[in-house]
Amino acid sequence: MRSTDRPATRVGGGRQLIADEGFTICMLVAVVVAAVLAFGFDATADTVVAMLAIGAGTALAETRLHRRR
Repeated sequence: MRSTDRPATRVGGGRQLIADEGFTICMLVAVVVAAVLAFGFDATADTVVAMLAIGAGTALAETRLHRRR
């Protein structure tokens, strides 16, 4: 029987996504790159936030593509 409680399903999916090793590694790489930009090259806050958003989007897409295999 499927759960009809959509918020609970989303929370469970979020937990599974965060627990996924590939997503965690991709987000760690995005944070490291953003930190290097921020401190090493004296980047603006807009650039750092954009890098984090791109990293999060890439990590999400990568984990979804790997699940389909």
